[in-house]
Amino acid sequence: MWCINCQKEVDHIYYYGQEPCENNCQHRCPICQRETMVSTTPNPNDIGYSVIKQMVGEVQRTAQRTGQIGDIEVSRKSGNSSGEYQCQILIYNTNTGNYRVH
Repeated sequence: MWCINCQKEVDHIYYYGQEPCENNCQHRCPICQRETMVSTTPNPNDIGYSVIKQMVGEVQRTAQRTGQIGDIEVSRKSGNSSGEYQCQILIYNTNTGNYRVH
C-alpha cells in the first residue's frame, strides 16, 4: 500500500481483532500513524474520496518514478449498471501538494 502523507510504499497496521482486509482498507500508516493509506492499484468499487486518495497516490508514485514536477494529471473512468461512463480527472501539483478534480 501507499501512504499519501509519507509518499512511500509501506505495509499498513492491522487494528487489534480485525480480520485481514486484502489491502482494501483505511488502516493507519506505520510511519506517520495517519489514515492515509491507499492501494497501489485502482479498485473499481471505490467511490468518492477513496478514488481521489488513490489517484493522488498514483500521481505521487509517477512523480517519484519519472522525476516529473509541477502539475501532473491522472484520469479514472468508471461505469454504472446502466452502461453510463464517467471520466474523473485529477490534477496534482507536486510542489504544493494541492489537487483539483474535474
